Amino acid sequence: MAGDGENIPVSVICDVYAEDVENRKRYAFELKAPLPNSDQTKVSKEKILKLYCMDPRQVDEAYYALPYNPYGTKENYSWSFPARWFNMREDEVVLIGEEFWEKIGGLGTYRAFIEAVNEIGREYKDRIYREFLGIEPPADAYETRL
Repeated sequence: MAGDGENIPVSVICDVYAEDVENRKRYAFELKAPLPNSDQTKVSKEKILKLYCMDPRQVDEAYYALPYNPYGTKENYSWSFPARWFNMREDEVVLIGEEFWEKIGGLGTYRAFIEAVNEIGREYKDRIYREFLGIEPPADAYETRL
């Protein structure tokens, strides 16, 4: 940004754009399945960097987000492909599981989401696992609650 080069017109389309009207903040989120490919992650990082370089700035914060964490905690996340582009455990722009839901909806959003999923019941669990979380339902999906 400190260089003397010509400006390059660019547009960026992210998966989710959200505004916090109380705090007057604008957020962009690149959402990925819990086990993303390296090339998908690279494209997401490029989008985030472009967003931060725009003048005037179009968002206050941009994130690479995995709405679900199959490893349980961020500290245990160990899928290697996105690690080529982000430090998945320490980068502030990486939100995994509960961090994403709390950022987008406030404290308690993740728990409320999980409770809603459990209320929907067996009828929709297969669709939620496959279409939203992008994974196959575990063998015990119908014996346990999320």
